[in-house]
Amino acid sequence: MKREPDFSELVGEEGAPEELERLRRVHELLVAAEPPPDVTRRLRRAPRVRARLPALPRPRLQAALGFAAAAAVALGFGIGYAVGNGGGFPRQAARPMHGVGRFAAASASIEIGKLDAGGNWPLQMVERGLPVLPRGGWYELFLTKNGKPDATCGTFRVSGSVTRVRLNAPYDFGEYDGWVVTSHVPGRQDRVLLST
Repeated sequence: MKREPDFSELVGEEGAPEELERLRRVHELLVAAEPPPDVTRRLRRAPRVRARLPALPRPRLQAALGFAAAAAVALGFGIGYAVGNGGGFPRQAARPMHGVGRFAAASASIEIGKLDAGGNWPLQMVERGLPVLPRGGWYELFLTKNGKPDATCGTFRVSGSVTRVRLNAPYDFGEYDGWVVTSHVPGRQDRVLLST
């Protein structure tokens, strides 16, 4: 004859009375439950799998994985544009940005609005993954010439995982070859964190 497990031997008497009573009810339910049925002989062995996947040569596998990663990033930007454009910003064009160096996981998109009567291009930037800078620090969006920051489009700070800021650019974009975001922290050299 098999002896039922004793609750106090298993759990002890330490703990809040409400918790001990809840555990005692669960213990009694488990003891009252019947054991599970025996597994049939047929189910004791795993079925044999005969299908075999063709082995991809290593360069093709790497290319396939690279393509899948690029597609996932493009899909993420597409969803971000579709969902994130609900703030009433009439976008005419968008430029994606990617992280640089140890900030490779960061990204952003620059949404370019319609040129206003004063000659300003309204911009909306949606940034993901830049760290919050120490007190006194900020980020700055630049247009670049020959890959170097040349004309500022505004400054901003980040908070949380996604930051959306409105900026502007009173420049002829045809004179520039790209965009960068730099960080400015007192006592440190400015550096590029995002680029197009």
